Amino acid sequence: MTELVELSSNTHGGLRVVENCSLDVAAKQHVVNLRVAEIGKAVSGLPVFMTKNPQSGGWALSAICSFEPGQNLFVENARWTATYLPTSMQTYPLFLMRSPNDEKSYTVGIDEQSQAFSSKSGEALFDKQGKASLYLSKTTALLEADIKNDIQTFQFLSRLDELGLMKSIDVQVHYADDSVNTIRGLHTVDEDSLQSLAPEQLEELNKNGYLLSIHAMLISTFQLNSLIAKHNQKGLGTVVRQVKLESSKDVTAT
Repeated sequence: MTELVELSSNTHGGLRVVENCSLDVAAKQHVVNLRVAEIGKAVSGLPVFMTKNPQSGGWALSAICSFEPGQNLFVENARWTATYLPTSMQTYPLFLMRSPNDEKSYTVGIDEQSQAFSSKSGEALFDKQGKASLYLSKTTALLEADIKNDIQTFQFLSRLDELGLMKSIDVQVHYADDSVNTIRGLHTVDEDSLQSLAPEQLEELNKNGYLLSIHAMLISTFQLNSLIAKHNQKGLGTVVRQVKLESSKDVTAT
């Protein structure tokens, strides 16, 4: 497990963030985490689903970036090709952590052993006077905003769960050689349950801005067709013939 330490100009004054380090990590991830505030932008090119942690039982929003673990179809030649760049990629390799001096507050943390840092080249974290660089200031602002976004995401997913709107599905990837790869542990919004809600419940979802995100997620499933096209264009193994979404009784992530 990665151990974070508080970022300090005294200790880390000479550190720089290696160029494209977030893309190097993302290139090996077929799933990228999102916040509810990002759904509207992310679905312009990415299919978005919900996942459930089997240990904690907590829900998360995830953008699917490929059909195979260890691949990301949206990283090409050290470039991110999707229309929207998730915040988690914009802020990497900096993270929010509980302040070691005040458990009620947060601070910026880093993994000192990460290869995302260098003392020779990249974006400086501090200037010669030990003050935060423009890069660090911008990233810190994104991290601070993410506290609110994290709370909103928790509230959004919790409410959908309370209303019985979570539908467990399997994504079946059918290849040209007749083999099938089944991606399990994904959830989408149950349209039948959504339509069965009482008017006051729908009004509540609309008032909280949840309905837009719900419909955006439902529409985003069609972006699986984009993944098929990108997979086949890249020539990654066997050609994908089609993708089918099937209801699943398994409600735990795998």
